[in-house]
Amino acid sequence: MILNYITCSGTNEFTDIEDLVSMMRDFPLGEIGVQVSEKQSPAGGARIEWIKELTSYLRDHHISINAALHINRKWAEALCRGVVMPELQELIDLQDVDGLPLFKRLQLNFKLGRDDVNDDCNETLIKLQHQIKRRFILSCNESNEALIHQLYLEGLRFDCLYDSSFGAGIAPSSRKAPLFADILQGYAGGITPETAPSELSRIAYAVDHAPSVGNVYIDAQKGLEDENSHLSLYKCYSYLSNATYWYKRYRYVKGC
Repeated sequence: MILNYITCSGTNEFTDIEDLVSMMRDFPLGEIGVQVSEKQSPAGGARIEWIKELTSYLRDHHISINAALHINRKWAEALCRGVVMPELQELIDLQDVDGLPLFKRLQLNFKLGRDDVNDDCNETLIKLQHQIKRRFILSCNESNEALIHQLYLEGLRFDCLYDSSFGAGIAPSSRKAPLFADILQGYAGGITPETAPSELSRIAYAVDHAPSVGNVYIDAQKGLEDENSHLSLYKCYSYLSNATYWYKRYRYVKGC
């Protein structure tokens, strides 16, 4: 198993930029996930301004970090109809110090049956990807699995995130073996600083016994929040440390 990212979801305007960037520099596998939607990040709102401040800080200090944009609600529904809202387009267009996209991965948080998304949006999403030229992250759950398979067969470039609780932060009874042989596949649900090592062991067991290249990542949010439901950098540091230490031991045992 190859661990590509250790994702800290929920970074936002309550997160200190200097401390966040300093932490991410300590952990090369670390990635931030920023949640956006028409309600979370309206034009001129605190979240969009924070994202712009983060971009400026990274440029001013000549630093690059791993960052993903997690797109929710009506913005995600619009994407599945091939429409990119202007505020979202502005975020997608942001560039890092090297002139590359700041957000290299776009997570489309939609669930068939819950959101206003049709199960025949295959062609729309493929055309959309050619338009905005970003790799998608798609959440694989009971409602979406058939669509995910079809998109894979039709050539969409995406990373697959297994989260049966769909953002509720609940760990599944067992970790799902990868459905695909050759794409990056992520695991979420019930991952905290304390459980990261044991959850990684469960994921490694599922991945190492499957016919897959084994490139994976983990994603935590609920388990990283403080008593005010804001991201705790203290918990993030512990999570990144524990996951990184587990992976170093895993590679040593595997001889890689």
